[in-house]
Amino acid sequence: MVKRILPISSICVEVSGFDTQKMQNAEISGTEYQHGELQGYEVREYLVEKYHRTCAYCGKTNVPLQVEHIVPKSRGGSDRVSNLTLSCQKCNQKKGNMTADEFGYPNVQNKAKQSLKAPAFMNTIRWLLVDLLHSDYTYGYNTKHNRIKLGLEKSHINDAFVIADGTNHERVRPYLGIQTRRNNRALQTNRNGFKPSIRKQRYPLGPKDLVFLKFGSLICTVKAVFNYGKWVRVVDAIGNIINVNIKNVELIKYGKGVQLQFV
Repeated sequence: MVKRILPISSICVEVSGFDTQKMQNAEISGTEYQHGELQGYEVREYLVEKYHRTCAYCGKTNVPLQVEHIVPKSRGGSDRVSNLTLSCQKCNQKKGNMTADEFGYPNVQNKAKQSLKAPAFMNTIRWLLVDLLHSDYTYGYNTKHNRIKLGLEKSHINDAFVIADGTNHERVRPYLGIQTRRNNRALQTNRNGFKPSIRKQRYPLGPKDLVFLKFGSLICTVKAVFNYGKWVRVVDAIGNIINVNIKNVELIKYGKGVQLQFV
């Protein structure tokens, strides 16, 4: 899809793996890094010691305790030990499908570290991505070395420039791709707070549409629509805002799909 829009001649993918331990604890090192959180423990034994044989929610002791997910698996929670806690049967049933925060225990929720599903997924598919794209590849240490050599700050744009074998500061301005939808219905309540109302009427033009201004010979972007769709507020390339009747504009392209903007 991107190749149909931009003249891409080659692709290079950075295939560095994500270090999930470092993502959870940037200061981890030495034997602690090698052993991991469960060194010397079974999961249940570890949780019993961590939570001092008490229910994480009601604080009861000397009752049967169940291993419970802080963020439920049905809500995207994982089986990592950082997402597990101990709960009595009553609290476990009462909590149901809620997260610990929704159940009223943000302190327990804070013990569940960030989800690592996305990094794990990327670690799995990075080489598959190279094969599917028939692309070249590079590594993170190469990107860092070349970025420092060029005196560039750390950013996604600069990293992409270096990965693409950029060698100087005379760079083409990067593009930002934006996904927009035409006539996306807006739900709102009225001033009295009653049920949502939906404007079902579709006007000829809408925000993000690209139009030609007949009397000024300008290409503009629609900023807003008013007077029941008969007038539009447009903005030109240098930021001037103009109110104009739709009779005086000609549609060039609807503002939907992927749009490219200079960064």
